[in-house]
Amino acid sequence: MSNETITQTVSERYARAAATGEQMCCPSGYNFEDLRTFIPEEVLKISYGCGTPAGLETVRAGEIVLDIGSGGGIDCFEASRRVGPTGRVIGIDMTDEMLAIARRNAPLVAANLGHRSSNVEFRKSIAEAMPVENGSIDLIISNCVINLAPDKLKVFREMYRVLRPGGRFTISDIVSDQRVPNYLLHDTEKWGNCLSGALQVADYLSCAVQAGFLGVHQLKFIPWQVIDGIHFSRRRSSPTAFGLPPCEVPSAGSWTNSDRPTIAGSRRRSARARPRF
Repeated sequence: MSNETITQTVSERYARAAATGEQMCCPSGYNFEDLRTFIPEEVLKISYGCGTPAGLETVRAGEIVLDIGSGGGIDCFEASRRVGPTGRVIGIDMTDEMLAIARRNAPLVAANLGHRSSNVEFRKSIAEAMPVENGSIDLIISNCVINLAPDKLKVFREMYRVLRPGGRFTISDIVSDQRVPNYLLHDTEKWGNCLSGALQVADYLSCAVQAGFLGVHQLKFIPWQVIDGIHFSRRRSSPTAFGLPPCEVPSAGSWTNSDRPTIAGSRRRSARARPRF
């Protein structure tokens, strides 16, 4: 399939989910009891992801946060609470139905948080071409979205472009323990289910390093499902400062339900570090 076909297929899949409230992907681990205190139910029922707001525990008041694939806005609204009225949050999504729900609820969330006006803005875009200024973002978050993008290296390069020097990202996503075969790459339903677009973890992290990020490492790991012997897992990753220990990727035979990863990294002006896989 062409990249355009994949993008259209995924967008249509999530448009249907937004209209019906259909459950998709995998359990995210949100604390809905807490989120219901300020986020409307219309948003909560379409909270698709594979992690609990990835990286938001690092948010500081006054920062600018970008959410790639913001959907109905759940992670943006949690980021809004954390950055406070002096901070800003930008959510990008390619699906009109999701954007409509997010934009409709932004004023309600602002009022529930006691803000005079909403500090969240939702923009329509694909992840490979973000309508965001160069060097303007402190933290990028993304929850089970980059695997849906046909050109993941281009996504990471866009992330590097929009982050300020010293900025950081933390993302949760789906990866596999071996290359996804062609029959899955051409399965439109499994693209929407976050399976067909999954990369092996080393390839995924390599995209971040090629884009320029340093100290990229895996934080958490959760096995998810197995299809024809291919193990798919939820991972959280992040790039941070130098001197981090290399991540250890468990073999398929050693996965347990207590293992949990995520991916993180940072933009530095220094020479590039070698990838740690």
